[in-house]
Amino acid sequence: MKTLAIIPARGGSKGIIRKNLRFFNKKPLIYYSIQNALKSYKIDDVVVTTDSDEIIDYCKRFDIKIRKRPSYLGEDNVTLDPVIFDAVEWYKKKYGGVNTIITMQPTSPLLSVDTLNKAFKKFYSENLDTLISVEDNTHLEWVEKNNRFVQAYEKRLNRQWLPKKYKETGAFLISSRKIVSKDTRIGKKVGVYVIPSIEAIDIDSEIDWYVAESISKRIKILFVTSSNERVGMGHIYRCITLANQFIGHKRDFLIFDTFEKGKELLEENNFNYHEINNLNDVSKYSDGYDIILNDFLDTSLEYMNLFKDKFVINFEDLGEGADKANIVYNALYELSNPKNNHRFGLEYFILNDKILIKSPNKFNDNVENVLITFGGIDQNNLTLKSLKALEKFQNIFVKIILGPGYSHFDELYDYLKQTKISHSVLTEVKDMGREMQNVDLAITSNGRTVYELAAMNIPTISIAQNDRETMHLFSRYSKGIEYLGISSNVDDEKLIQSIEEIITNKGKRYNMYKILSQTKIRQSVNNVKEDIISSFWRWKDEKNNNWE
Repeated sequence: MKTLAIIPARGGSKGIIRKNLRFFNKKPLIYYSIQNALKSYKIDDVVVTTDSDEIIDYCKRFDIKIRKRPSYLGEDNVTLDPVIFDAVEWYKKKYGGVNTIITMQPTSPLLSVDTLNKAFKKFYSENLDTLISVEDNTHLEWVEKNNRFVQAYEKRLNRQWLPKKYKETGAFLISSRKIVSKDTRIGKKVGVYVIPSIEAIDIDSEIDWYVAESISKRIKILFVTSSNERVGMGHIYRCITLANQFIGHKRDFLIFDTFEKGKELLEENNFNYHEINNLNDVSKYSDGYDIILNDFLDTSLEYMNLFKDKFVINFEDLGEGADKANIVYNALYELSNPKNNHRFGLEYFILNDKILIKSPNKFNDNVENVLITFGGIDQNNLTLKSLKALEKFQNIFVKIILGPGYSHFDELYDYLKQTKISHSVLTEVKDMGREMQNVDLAITSNGRTVYELAAMNIPTISIAQNDRETMHLFSRYSKGIEYLGISSNVDDEKLIQSIEEIITNKGKRYNMYKILSQTKIRQSVNNVKEDIISSFWRWKDEKNNNWE
């Protein structure tokens, strides 16, 4: 049983001049249908039928047959049926007969070989005369009759309850040889094969071309991350925020050591995820992805060696594996002699879109609302220390946000029972942007929250919880942040003095506010997205520096 693929490719085109030879994502458009036909294990031979010497010259580089069709078959009013029949008869005379004919049009470059092979399986298993590629086109429709528009449906229903309607895509049409003639390729027993919508575009206009080429550049990204009581939710929040920037691309998650709150967050954002027990298991899932994005702090050489043929991005990675990544984004912690693959600074901070969508705070002449938030586990209980330092200011309201790993509840609540400070305590906050609104002063650790507060124009006092946080240089050098150093060196008197100065010195606080309002941190997430896209394609082009 022999199957012949026929690719009709005219030299002329009314909508897009020289369409079949125009470069679509760095290859001539016809390249993709030829490659699909050659790669399908169901197809035995390929014929390009054309009236163009230029197309003939290009196609000679492939192991295919070329039919220079008669001139009368190149007219605008000629349908595909006689063109395909001519190619079949020509092939029979030169190379012998075939059992099955598949017409594959160059205008469907997004069709996959997998879809093609599955369609053949359906064609043979159902013993069809004809199988046509279609897309689901079920909608409420109207038609024109006697110069009036009337509904083409019996009852107005939601789309899922309407009778199914399908539109031909033009990607392929499979026919039994016995029914192919100069008048038709459609037999009595017809089936349809619904192809994925992403493969269904048939290029007929420049807009079609633009959409299809954009889809052809769709990137497949696998996020590897973790969230638990020890490390908090920061890593998974950052991955979700970045993943939301890549809407339209394929985005999946691999998680490990992750508590239920992290899983619930992924589900709320409608992301697919798999859970693994060992980081080495990442290699079992990485096939089929273009980019592996790791966000769980330091990586090892052993782990990074799993991805020799992948584009790898790491976040906040100071481990020995960092040098093997294509890009390391580290908006927080800067190395003294960074390698070329490292990106440092606020321009690479992933700002949560729930903060980005909020308007920055206006300056308030008086400090009325103070935010205390030390995220994660707050191992040094700086929450309580900061609250005590505010004791003398009875005319302010203090909002306290506790991280998922906070373990000093008894001590904190004992103090809250007897303090005169007006306050509220929040846990499991899902919208930090909302909680930062109308805040006049914040006290926080020296992590990513500093950037979030800066994006909301909130003058901030920052204390590093550990040695790693002392490497966060933004707080050191930004005059919008009062950085007090590592917690072990910050006594009560120093903290009280800093708080009092900022609250009572309106001029200083306004200068802090003004500096923060000029920080371009709200552009950072788009900076990262554009950097990933451009770096990935540059890397891929260097790997695949060939032209056919």
